[in-house]
Amino acid sequence: MYDNPILYTDGTAKEEDLDRIEQKFHIKIPKEMREHYLAYNGGCPERTVFTDKNGDGYVVDLFIPVRDGRKRPLEKTLSLLRGDNGVIPDWLIPFAEEDGGNLFCFSVRESDFSAIYYYDHEFEYGEDPEEHITYLAESITAFINALTENEDDLEDDEE
Repeated sequence: MYDNPILYTDGTAKEEDLDRIEQKFHIKIPKEMREHYLAYNGGCPERTVFTDKNGDGYVVDLFIPVRDGRKRPLEKTLSLLRGDNGVIPDWLIPFAEEDGGNLFCFSVRESDFSAIYYYDHEFEYGEDPEEHITYLAESITAFINALTENEDDLEDDEE
């Protein structure tokens, strides 16, 4: 499915899991994301670093599982982020985390359906969360295939 193996998955999601999430949160999960979830539940990519067009690097720590696994599943994550707090815009659905809690998300808006974004949760109260969102790739496949070296390789290069 990808040029970059997904490691340490916890089984696969089921169609009914995805259907339940769509109904509960009034969203449509893009076809490529559905395929990803049906093939992998959680885990992490072998190559973890995404570099954007400005040369900024982002490190994927783990994929958020759909079914209960070792980490908090997608449904619970969405409930926490989209509840009364409204921490994340409704058009973004997180699918992966960076160490420290920033999120990789896919878009469910019509204008850029399935595009991948980075959501930086480090901002001051009162600031517009939309100003802390960075476009990364057109789809989950483009995103995962664009990931390069491991974070450990970056640390070796810095020494």
